[in-house]
Amino acid sequence: MNKLISFNYSLFFGVMLTVIIIFLVIFGPAMAPHTITETLKTTYTNGTILAPPLEPFKSMDYPLGTDRWGYDLLSMLLYGVRYTVIISFTVTFIKMAVGTSLGLYVGTWKKTPQWLEAFETSWSYVPLFLILFFFLQPINFDGKLDSSTLIYYFILITSVISIPSIVSSVRKKSIEISKFTYLDAAHTLGANRHRIVWKHIFPQLKESLLVMFILEIVQVIALMGQLALMNLFIGGTIYRPDSKIYLSVTKEIAGLVGSARGNIYGGSTFILYIPLLALFIMTVSFSLLANGLKNRYQANYQRTPWIKTGFEPKLKPKRKLYKKTG
Repeated sequence: MNKLISFNYSLFFGVMLTVIIIFLVIFGPAMAPHTITETLKTTYTNGTILAPPLEPFKSMDYPLGTDRWGYDLLSMLLYGVRYTVIISFTVTFIKMAVGTSLGLYVGTWKKTPQWLEAFETSWSYVPLFLILFFFLQPINFDGKLDSSTLIYYFILITSVISIPSIVSSVRKKSIEISKFTYLDAAHTLGANRHRIVWKHIFPQLKESLLVMFILEIVQVIALMGQLALMNLFIGGTIYRPDSKIYLSVTKEIAGLVGSARGNIYGGSTFILYIPLLALFIMTVSFSLLANGLKNRYQANYQRTPWIKTGFEPKLKPKRKLYKKTG
């Protein structure tokens, strides 16, 4: 029973779902039954009329159905998951690499400037998706720029505006670690700042940074979803003025949700719910993985608490006394 209680279900399901997502990122487009430009034509087969929007499981060729224009939902998901994961991973890697490096060095300053603390506090209240909206809105519509350029702009802008929050978090953790006694000893022995940062402080933060990295991926996906609600899809937005619809060029998951949100008012709600479920599963997968890793590290620290505190437990061996005989 104790083994069942101590089993890390968050880590197990998080790893399993994340592996499936990575598999789809690599092999998804090859597994897609149709291309993203291929549409369903109205056909009459065995007394059944197949016409868009086709509901799920009505045809083996379109297992998840089609949208109103006949595009296969499954194929769009398999193509779009690659863009969503790779873009969010790239943004997270850049901002974590730069933010962690700056935060580690700023955390070793003798005194943090008041202007820096004031900037961190004020920046934490700024909605980042509004900054992205005003940067991307003038260039994101109707093929003004190609998809690769728009993706590059999104990665660059999102990374830059997200770095201050990473610097703030890492700086505060570095200040806490800098108070440890063994760092005073390292300074006394002549260790320079670079050695203090990368040989003493950074190893203490590796577990926390890994958890933060995964959670930041979720945060980037959430930003993509917020922009999608404003009809800004990563990689470009196609606007059809005759029918007043917005379409995603890259078919990334958040863009599919944003372009299909109008279907909630009609009878084809599955066109919205299917990509919305995929986006939900993706965010839950990374959240479970982060929570599972956090529980794993905490469990390790509980078994060996001196790793976290820096002090080994004072355990004195008990000696058994034997009486002299003879």
